[in-house]
Amino acid sequence: MALQTLTLRLPDSIYQRLVDLAQKSDRPLEEETVSLINAALMTEAELFADISDRLNQLTLLTDEELWSAATSQASEADNDLMQELLEKQQRQGLTLKESEQVQVLSKHFNHIMMVRAKSVALLAERGHNISTLAVAP
Repeated sequence: MALQTLTLRLPDSIYQRLVDLAQKSDRPLEEETVSLINAALMTEAELFADISDRLNQLTLLTDEELWSAATSQASEADNDLMQELLEKQQRQGLTLKESEQVQVLSKHFNHIMMVRAKSVALLAERGHNISTLAVAP
């Protein structure tokens, strides 16, 4: 794979965050930056392909199955783990494995959110009262 050179002008705050992440992960700044860019780009493409297929299949579900999907939630264990990892990231940074866990959990949470939203939209299209699913202000 050919490598290309890219020069970026970053605000000090973003640059310092990159430096901190690189130090905490014990990797060179360039390697950490490439890793973050790669993860951001891959996650979006993978998420889109996966979600698109699954969302299209929701139209095949019964109303009862859609109600179940519309009210689905991440497990308490997943929520707790994500909270721990995010707090650790703020305090001291994450290992490569922990960063990967955050990416996997984020993808999982995004998937749940998209399935819930599409399920609610389909229920509304089918004439159901979805007001009980609205989030209170």
